[in-house]
Amino acid sequence: MSDVQVIKANKSENRFRGRKVEILRVAAYCRVSTDSEDQLNSYKSQVMYYTDLIKKKHDWSLVDIYADEAITGTQVTKREDFQRMINDCMNGDIDMVITKSISRFARNTLDTLKYVRMLKEKGIAVFFEDENINTLTMDGELLLVVLSSVAQQEVENISSNVKKGLKMKMKRGELVGFQGCLGYDYHKETKSISVNEKEAEIVRYIFNRYIEGAGCTVIANELENLGYKTKYGSSRWVQSTVIGIIKNEKYKGDALLQKSYTVDFLTKKRTQNKGEIQMYYVEDDHEAIISKRIWECVQLEAERRKKYLEEHGTNSYSRRPENNPFASKIVCGSCNKVFARKGWRSSTGIDRKIWQCSERYKVKGVMGCSNRHVEEETLVKAYLMAWNALVENREAFMERWKEQMQSENLLEGYRAEKFIEYTDGVQPLTEMDTDFMLKTLDYIKVFENGTLLVVFLDGTEIECRSEKE
Repeated sequence: MSDVQVIKANKSENRFRGRKVEILRVAAYCRVSTDSEDQLNSYKSQVMYYTDLIKKKHDWSLVDIYADEAITGTQVTKREDFQRMINDCMNGDIDMVITKSISRFARNTLDTLKYVRMLKEKGIAVFFEDENINTLTMDGELLLVVLSSVAQQEVENISSNVKKGLKMKMKRGELVGFQGCLGYDYHKETKSISVNEKEAEIVRYIFNRYIEGAGCTVIANELENLGYKTKYGSSRWVQSTVIGIIKNEKYKGDALLQKSYTVDFLTKKRTQNKGEIQMYYVEDDHEAIISKRIWECVQLEAERRKKYLEEHGTNSYSRRPENNPFASKIVCGSCNKVFARKGWRSSTGIDRKIWQCSERYKVKGVMGCSNRHVEEETLVKAYLMAWNALVENREAFMERWKEQMQSENLLEGYRAEKFIEYTDGVQPLTEMDTDFMLKTLDYIKVFENGTLLVVFLDGTEIECRSEKE
């Protein structure tokens, strides 16, 4: 058997990516996890420390100091300078990365291993000072797995303690996580909110228009046309934004805390709290923009509209009232679904607007609901006739309205109060007023025998006969 000669390793030599290097191109990565003054000072100290350390090594050459301020360590994708450093490594500009500890590099075990292995494949070392780990050594990865898992557990413990602290604050009624909303400014120093009067006018407009009968899409369009802007300066308004405002209890001076919560401390993913964890309700927490009565009336109106849409098989309320005032307000007396507006042209070339049950030709070519169509002109006449009859017989309704004003249902009381106001000393209507119609009309039900039942928002029902079609 031949003799085997052992050739000792030359540990003084540096070799990276299959090549011998005389000067090691070194980068440092530093991070602080909060934006407190102490932590930011720590960040500056880290930058200075690594700059001096690398410059003192005769065989090291400083590439750059990569540093992220006030950014969580659990998600590397949110760290811009970290990603810049990785890209520079992949481009072949760095031989070694030095950082204080595993927890500074990443507190997520999977991310730590992912990037360490990625760099190792390129022959790039990561040196963790506190743990004295060089990822290019044989025992580095095993120790890395253990210690990074410990670091991740540390983050989980910190997250749990933070949650407990926030929970205690919410129990005391303190606003947590609130940064302000339209109509309010948040004061970080005092952790309080105050009314922004300019924005508050927009909020009042939204609530007033909603209780007056306007739909959320209509209100959004009106806000754009008026040049109003959102809390974040956008001139674009959408239905969901309006809905969010009318549902927000802060406008009546109360505060519901923990509406959302963090599902995963690693991903920081948040989700709406639908009863999974405790919430905290604080009454009279701050100055109100909307009275409690109006706010509650709006919530009852929102619930009423929801039931109305479900009952009549439609998905929108009060669309484009300027050119289609009866949208969603004409109901079939046979199947209880809404009527749709259609344009007809007669043999004489005269255009007409007619309303027809949406179930009549739901399937193309197949007759559905047998209810008759009705002329839009007939609907206008029916509304005017019914309203004028109500005004003329005002005294006959007064007793019921006064009873309704004492009702526990705030919306019912509000409607009665408004109908007393609307009918006081007014002249009969001679033409359609769309805005006023939206304030007063619930719906008109059309029956096959030609009967039209006009139902007002106060609950009053008045029958009319349609003209023969």
